[in-house]
Amino acid sequence: MSQEISNKDWSGYAGQILEVDLSSQTCRVDPLDPVWAEAYMGGKGLGAKILYDRLKPGCDPLEPDNILVFATGPLTGTLSPSSGRFEACAKSPQTGLWLDCNCGGSFGPELKYCGYDAVIITGRADSPVILHLEDGKAQLRPAGELWGMDTLSTHKQIKDKEGEDCRVACIGPAGEQGVLFASIISEYRALGRGGIGSVMGSKNLKAVSAKGNKSLRLHDADLFMRTRNEAMNELSIHPDTGGGRPKYGTNVILSLMDETGIHPVRNFQKGELPPEQRISEEDVARYYVRNRACAGCPIHCSKIARVSDGKYKNSFTEGPEYENTWAFGANCENSDLGAVIEAEYLCDYYGMDGISTGSVISFLMECREKGVLDEKELGVDLAFGNHEAMIQAVHLIGKSKGPGKLWGQGVRRLAAEYAGAENFAMHVKGMELPAYDPRLSTGMSLAYATSDRGGCHLRSWPIGEELLASEGRMDQFSTEFKAELVKTQQDLFGMVNCSGICLFATFALSLQQIVPFLYSATGIESFSTAEGVMEIGERVNNLVRLINLREGLTKDDDTLPKRLLQEALKEGPGKGYRVSELDSLKDDYYFVRGWDKNGTPLKNKLYELGLKGE
Repeated sequence: MSQEISNKDWSGYAGQILEVDLSSQTCRVDPLDPVWAEAYMGGKGLGAKILYDRLKPGCDPLEPDNILVFATGPLTGTLSPSSGRFEACAKSPQTGLWLDCNCGGSFGPELKYCGYDAVIITGRADSPVILHLEDGKAQLRPAGELWGMDTLSTHKQIKDKEGEDCRVACIGPAGEQGVLFASIISEYRALGRGGIGSVMGSKNLKAVSAKGNKSLRLHDADLFMRTRNEAMNELSIHPDTGGGRPKYGTNVILSLMDETGIHPVRNFQKGELPPEQRISEEDVARYYVRNRACAGCPIHCSKIARVSDGKYKNSFTEGPEYENTWAFGANCENSDLGAVIEAEYLCDYYGMDGISTGSVISFLMECREKGVLDEKELGVDLAFGNHEAMIQAVHLIGKSKGPGKLWGQGVRRLAAEYAGAENFAMHVKGMELPAYDPRLSTGMSLAYATSDRGGCHLRSWPIGEELLASEGRMDQFSTEFKAELVKTQQDLFGMVNCSGICLFATFALSLQQIVPFLYSATGIESFSTAEGVMEIGERVNNLVRLINLREGLTKDDDTLPKRLLQEALKEGPGKGYRVSELDSLKDDYYFVRGWDKNGTPLKNKLYELGLKGE
């Protein structure tokens, strides 16, 4: 039922991996393999190595054979800025492919202070349990009284018992009921996409709680602190991390996305809203009551918003985040910000991904609009712009009640149920798309199509180079150098998700700061050069590709929804544009990656990356 750990002489790492078998109710601690640390760094890389070696190919993601990994990076919990990140990795129930989710807050550092670089969770408990980590011990405790409870109440119950300094990652009713886009909620932050919460629910694991007091060693504390001082200065003077983002949070880009026409409207049917219906960053900021930051972060991009009047008076949320402002706003053609805030709150309450929830609802709204479903079949008047019906739908999905049980399976499965709906099912590989229309960004079209976890903007974000760069801006409609851009960004973002720092910090910090942080923390020689750390990102992306190929991924899955390939926008700045050159972009990308024409890594590429035996 419990397992104690010992200390190891590691720098930057805790030096231990905890393995929990829920079926046998046993815990075991193993030393972190130094070869793994050097080759895969941590976070996403460590999770990828564990799943590649141990995950049974073809297993049902909601059966005990699936493996859930929580993993930190070498910078998690250190004094490097924005270093509160950790990863959760598993096979996705939504896509049937690789899944990793990145989260901030305070849980990641606390996990490391408990003495673990990673926690591997296998099997399934006979009844609901909590995994509690404290003082070098891991214990499985009964959680029957918490099963069925929302995430906010679950946090409160655990903290009332263990103290406010206890950090929690838990699921809500959506994860328990198998909603395929259920999330894990940790201190109001979310491991949001791909159904990681339903993996946790399928294991009867309600929560993981952590209280740690172990310290971390640094290889070169002087170099680390000099780098920190430089990094803090860069973050304070950069216009994004020192200005716009602290003021407006992630909504800082709202107006720009509207003006460029890249902000999708009405389930990607339109490219713009009338000015009077648009939600701007200034509009959202009027609801902010205070700032909030993740552990060790000077950016303070997180906001607490509260509605002071109207139908949704007293609704509150941490956010609303940019993606959710879109998902429950323009995507559903809703301009009531109170409803957006209420919808994001409910997603956190039930424990489910806001992007997918809003996308499912906008898809159902179009089903009603096109006559695929009528109001009687829906049970709710899901017309575009009907924010009250939108909120009803969120409740139905979160509770898996009535039609909400089917809606919780996501748009790919819904499109298979509803004849004629496939043409407007906006997903890649089964994961619903986020808030950028790739018809106005050839880079984004390639990034979506080749994302390892499905429709995602956090594997590569070419929009920054195409629309936001102050110098050397790339033509958003040109295909030239887009394969190189997407590949480089994917490797950089992959490495960042191995390190334990936040992607937002890299808007101001370059490898010139990140490399000294990694080397001074760990003393690992391959972390001392930009080439060395970027190779880790490339290695991890290739290993994840091998996992996906093993699960049945083909070149044909690296594609986009039919609407984006066949329908040109009819109004706005993107009028007349559709995605027309995806096949040639993919060919270029596979070549740049060192993959064959079918998207399989070539043997010489695997050899080059030290994956020759894979």
